[in-house]
Amino acid sequence: MRCFSCHSLSLSPICRKCHEKLFRPSISMRRVGTLDVISFFEYADIELFLLSKYELFGHRIFRYFSRRHMAPFLEAFAEGLDRKIHMLCIDDNCDRGYSHTAILGHYAQNEKIEVLHSVLRATNRVSYAGKSLEYRLGNPRKFEYSGPRDIEVILIDDIVTTGLTLQEAHNILLEKGVDVLFALTLADASR
Repeated sequence: MRCFSCHSLSLSPICRKCHEKLFRPSISMRRVGTLDVISFFEYADIELFLLSKYELFGHRIFRYFSRRHMAPFLEAFAEGLDRKIHMLCIDDNCDRGYSHTAILGHYAQNEKIEVLHSVLRATNRVSYAGKSLEYRLGNPRKFEYSGPRDIEVILIDDIVTTGLTLQEAHNILLEKGVDVLFALTLADASR
């Protein structure tokens, strides 16, 4: 196998040299409505890797980012927990053979933070990629939630751009009696 960054031989999708040189997270937090959103990278720094979600090999890239960045962060967060909480992946449909958000959640879970798959789904399947704010406002995701109530969750997504998707998911979860602690994304496109 070859490194997706430098193309040198590597057992991992990203070789150790590129991991140390290119993928040092710059963790940031921004507020979207009443929701705190924590991101690991600036969008421009990992854009080509995020776009791999449209390719079959993308599952390996998202597994890498989840294991190397999200999992250690959530492991440190879980150290202070005295209860179990859950992760909800934004719209984890497998319409391309896999769901990139489900992969992020699956490989980041631990003993105290467990992912709930397929409970937060968009009924409007429109793509927001490259669309304007006006388009996004005119075409909401219309989320439906089918999971348990009275739980604490962390929302998982790959990118936060305008924050409308996370805000809409947060609102439906509040209506259903779910306490959203914060959202976790790989990249923030506003930085």
